[in-house]
Amino acid sequence: MTDNAFGEFFFNDGDDDVVLEEELVSVPIVIPDEPAARQAPAPSITPPATAPVGVGAVPAVRPEMPVAPTVQAPTREQRLAAALDELMENNPEVLAAALVSLDGFTMASALPESMEDDRVGAMSAAILGLGERAAAELGRGALTQVFIEGETGYVMLIAAGDRAVLTCIAAPEAKLGLVLYDMRDAARSMADILG
Repeated sequence: MTDNAFGEFFFNDGDDDVVLEEELVSVPIVIPDEPAARQAPAPSITPPATAPVGVGAVPAVRPEMPVAPTVQAPTREQRLAAALDELMENNPEVLAAALVSLDGFTMASALPESMEDDRVGAMSAAILGLGERAAAELGRGALTQVFIEGETGYVMLIAAGDRAVLTCIAAPEAKLGLVLYDMRDAARSMADILG
């Protein structure tokens, strides 16, 4: 095997603006003549992790910084669903809740399986429209909430900004003041999310 060196290459740690001659390491590049040696993978040249200080010393190799995984911000839908979940966690007397657009489409919901999102959305929009019309026709100003009492509980609707309504179904023994307070708080949060 003959030694065919093409030249010498120099390595440094890359941190210094000025490279001192003492910091340089000379590594010859060798290309073998034998075909069998060409097929074998070239050995990797790795300087030691630590090196003695002095002339001709190999600089310490710094491990690469791990790359942190990118965390995606939650979507608007996820944030609305989280606000509904928080409402229901803060007030267990709220049995179901949905955020509905003014045209009756459900944006987010936390409803039992027995209730369909589309039906709740359509009914909420219809009730809200009728309530707004009644308030305006009877000279009561802008509608702030709709309150329906049934034999087995309550249905309450509160505006969540200018483009949505928060509908909640509460248990018959619910403390209505707390439910309405929590609904208003949730409606403000959702209005902020919707922008």
